[in-house]
Amino acid sequence: MIDLHNHLLPGIDDGPADLEAALEMARAAVEAGITTMVCTPHMGHRYPETTGRTIQAAVAALANELRRAEIPLEVAAGAELTVEVVRELNDRELLDASLGQRGWLMIESPFEGWPIRLAQMIAELEIRGFRVIIAHPERAEAIQHSPDRLRDLVGRGALVQSNASSILGGHGRLVTQTVENLMRNELIHVFASDAHSAQWRPPGLEEARARAARLIGVWPQELEWMINDGPKQILSGGQVRPPRFLPREKAPPLTPAESAPARAPRRPRD
Repeated sequence: MIDLHNHLLPGIDDGPADLEAALEMARAAVEAGITTMVCTPHMGHRYPETTGRTIQAAVAALANELRRAEIPLEVAAGAELTVEVVRELNDRELLDASLGQRGWLMIESPFEGWPIRLAQMIAELEIRGFRVIIAHPERAEAIQHSPDRLRDLVGRGALVQSNASSILGGHGRLVTQTVENLMRNELIHVFASDAHSAQWRPPGLEEARARAARLIGVWPQELEWMINDGPKQILSGGQVRPPRFLPREKAPPLTPAESAPARAPRRPRD
């Protein structure tokens, strides 16, 4: 499995504070079946020292430490960009911050408010040779109240990434209900962990796929695209066309426990 969104790099943002914690997080990912993590630290005004180049250097250093620790995990560089910083970067800087430096930009959904020119920005980025993944919109108040906001963005070629923890109940009932609604309306394309430590949002990609499959009435293996094939295509660059997942009559239904996810503990928003 490929985890397209996480905060594995030590000492860069609100992810692990040091190398030891990052290696613990990497081991947890490997144990969960993840083979590649695209490191996507926050990149915006809160972290002015973080650039695509500094992220790439940190990924190279971490890759050496993973080999030294004999942890079989591949890492690649990317970033979780705010809408504001995307508007300020030139093409070279955007490419350096894209996932695997192949042109797909991961843009963070604002928790409050909604950028009214986002659709136009996506269109302008496409003209410049970039494509967009919207990160965890199920946690945005604007999407919780008006999920159809995503339709225009997806219609313009954007992909949508949901946190595995969202569909598993890790952010509370409203977020879970939102992600279920988006799944049923084919407005989520990939799952990622958005992990910040071995304990804070552990990987959970396999579990998210299983629950999503039951939710929309397909077999889990049919959603392999969301956690493996799709991320591979994204990292290869170019246009990506997500498949449609058609419900099967005999696919297993949600269990009562899955239908009522546990209330999430309070955690920081990032």
